[in-house]
Amino acid sequence: MTKYRLHYFNARGYAEASRALFHLADVEFEDVRYEFVDWADEKKNIPGFMPFGKMPVLEVIIEEKTQKIPQSFAVARYLAKKFGYAGKTAEEEAMADAFGDLFKDFLSEMKPWGLVAFGYGIEGDREALKQSCLLPARKKFFECMEKSLKDSESGFLISSGITWPDLFIFETFTSILNFEPDFIGSDYPLVAKLFENVSNYPKLKEYYETRPLLLK
Repeated sequence: MTKYRLHYFNARGYAEASRALFHLADVEFEDVRYEFVDWADEKKNIPGFMPFGKMPVLEVIIEEKTQKIPQSFAVARYLAKKFGYAGKTAEEEAMADAFGDLFKDFLSEMKPWGLVAFGYGIEGDREALKQSCLLPARKKFFECMEKSLKDSESGFLISSGITWPDLFIFETFTSILNFEPDFIGSDYPLVAKLFENVSNYPKLKEYYETRPLLLK
């Protein structure tokens, strides 16, 4: 029997999409969380444990053999393929990957605002960065998604149903909404509906309503 152990901070962040995939699939896993203030000492106690020196890391334990998988997108893609949330055909899998890459572009473009807003110790004018970084990134990203969602038959990015990039997008939007309540708005109705569809998805709705309240 395969066992899973997911290591990340006590935050939603880059591990939450993978946590959601476990709940979608009704697969048990050990959710190992580290407090930010304790991480420096914890890291010293497990030298070499993180393959790339950072989290999240997923341990996949099959009998006595353990495989460590680093990087948030690699972990989520692995779980999505195992559990059936990566697309139903090779073409859908490719499009899910494409949306994942598009999402990473959005993250990169809005990052200067995020570093200030999310409290990473970077000083800056949040409102100015909203105008120069967040809103232009939003416009570009939302336009691409709105166009793609018009062609989708499911209300998610991929016509066959919910996939892993939907979960990453939902998590990031949730974090942004904690700081910018009007972020989603109504000017891109299919994007707003996508957020609602993920929030209300069976097996996810209860999890989202009962998980720890964390800003990011």
